[in-house]
Amino acid sequence: MSANLQSRIDPELKRQAEAVLANIGLKPRAALELFYKQIIKRRVILFPVQADNPEDDVLSPPTRRNQVADEF
Repeated sequence: MSANLQSRIDPELKRQAEAVLANIGLKPRAALELFYKQIIKRRVILFPVQADNPEDDVLSPPTRRNQVADEF
């Protein structure tokens, strides 16, 4: 028995992700199953989930670190 999962996603994002998955030999369904299994097993999402900082688009990480250090 299986459950049905439906979601809307940006077509370009889907295309790019499926190209990567195909390159590593995974079907999208298998990737989603792996993702869900890891959430259950580890009780966490395996990458940081946080709001983007607008400065990150402008400053490189070393520049940002130096700027923050200079503020202290």
